[in-house]
Amino acid sequence: MFIKSEYKWADLGIDIELEDFSDYEAITTIIKITKGNFRLIHRLFAQIDRILRINQMDKITVEVVEETRDSLVIGI
Repeated sequence: MFIKSEYKWADLGIDIELEDFSDYEAITTIIKITKGNFRLIHRLFAQIDRILRINQMDKITVEVVEETRDSLVIGI
């Protein structure tokens, strides 16, 4: 089991737990899109949160991440 302090996104003020993701593919998609760019990670998670609230969802899926990328006009 992972400990929350191991996640660097907590340092960015992003309140996300491992259980918030549907699977590891969603996490790896975020890594591929952002390539470690903290500013982009922050923007991406802010938009993910917005999309989850609008669609009344509680899990981050690959589809949510890809929709977020498209809405922010982030390259593939």
